[in-house]
Amino acid sequence: MTTAFDLTVRVVQVAARILARQPEGHGLAFRRVWELVQAEDPELESDWHAAFPEVETAVEKRLRYESINLGKAGWLRKTGRQWRLTGPGRKALETYDAADFLAQARSSYGYWDSERPAFEGVTETLAALPDTGKWIRADDLAEHHGLDADFLLPWLQGPRPEGWHLVLGTDGEVPEELGLSPVELDEWRNLLVRDGVYDEPASSASAVRALLDRVLEPSELKDLVPARGDTTVEAEPPRRAWLVRGDDSRGNSLINGLWQEKGICSMPADRLPTLDEGATPEQVREVVDEAYSSLGQSLRAQTAAEFHTFLSRMREGDIVVTTDGTDTYLGTVTGPARQVSGGGGATLQRTVTWNNLDAPFDLYRHLPREMEGPLGNPDLRLVELTEFTGDLEVLLDEEPDQAPTEGSEAAVLPDAPQSLADELTMEDPSWLQECVELLRDRPQLIFHGPPGTGKTYTALALARHLTGGREANFRLVQFHPAYSYEDFFEGFRPRAVRSAPADGKGTRDGRGQTDTGSGIAFDLVEGPLKRLANAARRRPAEVFVLVIDEINRGNLAKVFGELYFLLEYRKEFVHLLYGSDEGRRFRLPPNLVILGTMNTSDRSIALMDAAMRRRFSFMELHPSTDPTASMLSRWLEKKELSQETALLLDALNERIGENPSGDRDFRIGPSYFMRPAVHTGPAALERLWRTQILPLLADYHWGDDIDINAQYGLDSLREELPSDEPPQADA
Repeated sequence: MTTAFDLTVRVVQVAARILARQPEGHGLAFRRVWELVQAEDPELESDWHAAFPEVETAVEKRLRYESINLGKAGWLRKTGRQWRLTGPGRKALETYDAADFLAQARSSYGYWDSERPAFEGVTETLAALPDTGKWIRADDLAEHHGLDADFLLPWLQGPRPEGWHLVLGTDGEVPEELGLSPVELDEWRNLLVRDGVYDEPASSASAVRALLDRVLEPSELKDLVPARGDTTVEAEPPRRAWLVRGDDSRGNSLINGLWQEKGICSMPADRLPTLDEGATPEQVREVVDEAYSSLGQSLRAQTAAEFHTFLSRMREGDIVVTTDGTDTYLGTVTGPARQVSGGGGATLQRTVTWNNLDAPFDLYRHLPREMEGPLGNPDLRLVELTEFTGDLEVLLDEEPDQAPTEGSEAAVLPDAPQSLADELTMEDPSWLQECVELLRDRPQLIFHGPPGTGKTYTALALARHLTGGREANFRLVQFHPAYSYEDFFEGFRPRAVRSAPADGKGTRDGRGQTDTGSGIAFDLVEGPLKRLANAARRRPAEVFVLVIDEINRGNLAKVFGELYFLLEYRKEFVHLLYGSDEGRRFRLPPNLVILGTMNTSDRSIALMDAAMRRRFSFMELHPSTDPTASMLSRWLEKKELSQETALLLDALNERIGENPSGDRDFRIGPSYFMRPAVHTGPAALERLWRTQILPLLADYHWGDDIDINAQYGLDSLREELPSDEPPQADA
């Protein structure tokens, strides 16, 4: 079976060998790398799609994300949007086989990620080092920051932070184990010459050394950069990303006209008085309420929020995204906001360096799937996309400061092992494996059958297996006739608050809700499905499971609402009923599995909403068919108990089937008898029969002229048992 890892190994190996063949000092733009990969391995894309038709990350995008791992290993350097394999990268390519090459790169990223604060400390130290006129031993720098020196030296070849070249071996040499080319050695040599620490007599064409008397001693390290607690400098806020969309009077996207020609992005502000950059939300709202009084309240609020974002929240260095159909363009903000008047009216503008005007990205092919929500909504003019900053930095061939949302492989449902079958008292895992295969095809499945067949127990056990035992990754809810969309997905809920002051103006609490004097505020509260879906979206490599017990007891059309559509079309987006998506739209992530249970003795499966039945697969658990039919017998054998109970259950279900009014869904499941308390003696079994089994059968036969005790009583059934089966003894 071909795995995602196998094909990822293949594309990374081809790309690495292409880069290794380039002349010394030469790099390739990613677009050219991908063209050469396709030429060298023309079956790669078709093999990927054939093996993983539902995987949303294309193999081309996978290569971009894997380049992050190669960069953190120090094997790949990206400068000027050019990819270059470093000396450590070429050495690793020769040392490791294809699978180990990728595995080691991923391991390197894991080490860097776990020690990120320490690497940030290294970057700060190196930034201060050139001013000292000294170099530093790699061992001393690594020990000071608690890092592995063998990892630190290659890592520096990837990002090359300021001062990277001043980190050298014990005797001031450029370590041979880095495997640098003559061009790389000369580059290092020139930097040491520039900083006045190059030891020319001790160096040669193949060796580069620094002056030994210019080394920074370990005792000087602690004074090089002030401790974080000693500085009052505020941490710079993270880089943000923004969708900015604009059209001209004919409806054409401005990216193909004004924005491209002048290197800007803009917003129409024909009625807006002059506002300075940095204006507060209150100042902007006050001006907009007066200048745009003809607009409704919600439109004024939206307009004010957009103006405030453009003026005060955007910063130089932020990423700007805009679209023209499915063509997507990325740029970097390079200047402050300004208000410009022209023939078409006043606009707010910011200068932008657009990066891919000649090669726009395809919205559906290159960008994260979740970005299709906001980018595919033409009503959005300006909205924050900061959660995707890491993904956009990858597309810009930059080392991402934030983790990409699609950086890991898609979640995979694990096969059903024998241990799970043993836990559920099944002979083998074949039935459970069929459930897993159905969920891989469509991540919704319902277990249906009569009472006592273990539907809920099976659903919970399967949920724990699929989620790897992570309790936070699955949740159980139970439907009932009063259950609603507001309970299941999201809805307004009352909350007691302090009474309003006597002036009647109300008080605004920390949740943004206003109490108007009633002592009650209403909050939009997320239900179990939305909370679990949001968690699944944030962690796409993990499986999440929602178990819905008694799914057919709820009014499904009322409970699911617009989510009906998403159950069948997991890749699509919808606008939410209460507008909490703020125009960004919502979808059910592919790594969210829904398991339902359905008691068919209460309501026939045929009575379930046809649209809902089409969206789920169904697996039956019935007393007359495996894996349920022999479950009680196996359980009794495992517990070393008499088989009489299993024989009695078989006799009971046979009589139910023989009765003219006996429906197959009226038969009794084994779960009633799979409890130790039932097997403490004849009295315990008789008590169970009298208080649970016979009342259930009496309910089934309501209105029938049947003597329930004579027909289904223990004494009557025992007469049919083989005479060589001894009765149960008291415990």
